[in-house]
Amino acid sequence: MKKLISSFSIVALLLGSGLVANQTTQAKPVNPFEEIQKVQQQMDQIFNNLHQKLLNDASFSNFDGAFIKSPATDIVDKKDHYLIQADIPGVDNKNINVSEKDGVLKIEAKTNKQEKEKKDNFVKQERFTSQFVKIVTLPKDADASKMKTEYKNGVLKITIPKKK
Repeated sequence: MKKLISSFSIVALLLGSGLVANQTTQAKPVNPFEEIQKVQQQMDQIFNNLHQKLLNDASFSNFDGAFIKSPATDIVDKKDHYLIQADIPGVDNKNINVSEKDGVLKIEAKTNKQEKEKKDNFVKQERFTSQFVKIVTLPKDADASKMKTEYKNGVLKITIPKKK
């Protein structure tokens, strides 16, 4: 009995001093933005893991050339005009289309799949039909009605004069 009374005394002292948590204390308020950020980080990790698995899986290697790609593009202000250069390798000049509408420049290009001959014994084929698309918002002073294009050695050069 003496031990039981001393145990109750110790618990009473701890509760009185605040060392034992009170069950009536409220939980920290939830910040919805922090919770959304945590979910986004978890989703990013899931997709990164999936992407790595697909890259390492040989059965998905043939899909690489089948998707639309955006060519690497440089835009340079040359004082009196803009120079746009886009890397579009392996495309025939007749399969490149450059258009402008409402200040938006659209570059489209398509490569054709190499036809297999039945007599050839391919060990691996990586060249497939491919499509390139790039959309660029032009500066307000660009005069796209006077643009000029040149395609040479896989690089498309677009010269757009500035409005006076």
